[in-house]
Amino acid sequence: MSRQIQQLEAHYRYALFVRHASGLTLTADGSELLSVAVSVLTQLVQHADAHAKTASTVTLRVPSTFAIRWLLPRLATINDALPGTELRISTSADDTPDFTTPDVYAIVVRGTGQWAGMEAIPLFAEQLTPMCTRRMAASLHSAADLAHATLLHPGRGHEEWRCWLDSVGARHIDADRGLVFDTLELTLTAAAEGHGVAIGDPRMARDRLQAGSLVTPLIDVVQNGLSYFVVYPSQRAAQSKIRAIAGVLSRLPQED
Repeated sequence: MSRQIQQLEAHYRYALFVRHASGLTLTADGSELLSVAVSVLTQLVQHADAHAKTASTVTLRVPSTFAIRWLLPRLATINDALPGTELRISTSADDTPDFTTPDVYAIVVRGTGQWAGMEAIPLFAEQLTPMCTRRMAASLHSAADLAHATLLHPGRGHEEWRCWLDSVGARHIDADRGLVFDTLELTLTAAAEGHGVAIGDPRMARDRLQAGSLVTPLIDVVQNGLSYFVVYPSQRAAQSKIRAIAGVLSRLPQED
């Protein structure tokens, strides 16, 4: 400590302390310098606090299956591309860009990209193909064999199976029969447990396909005219944090 005091006094070229047998007391110059130091340190702390309070926070709402199967594996890349931004993820099964919740900045929506008053940045087009266990796939040699299988639907509208069956010329198969689930994630889980044949985008089942718990029994992959978009109100287009998250997501590779 004494050496550091000597260095300070040498730097300022005046005594900062009066030495006593019982210790040290500040000189008038030392007291003045202490006031300056305290003021500077206080300003630095206030600046750090203000910076922390104004740190950019973005809440992104996404479909639950999209979050689990597409977004989370890319989360580290997204965070690296958004330094200084705290990304908060919420999930929803609704394909409507609803911004009535005030803290939601952008929403990933599956649809046609046409929403009034909204900017829609495309991510990728949805593809559909059947998926099931390897054991069940052994009995599926063509689309016609699906007439004897339980169809698993990722929504109440049955649009996915209807689109795929129509596209491959299997309109005679009833697309409305089978089991209906709330999300694609539940549909894929049911398929992996052998309850039937799911329909969906293979990108949302990549880990299961790689692990072999699901396979694609038929080669036909069709597009249904829907895509995933980053959507936000047009009046927010000038906000840098909105542009940043939309730009990062749109530049991510579709495949792993």
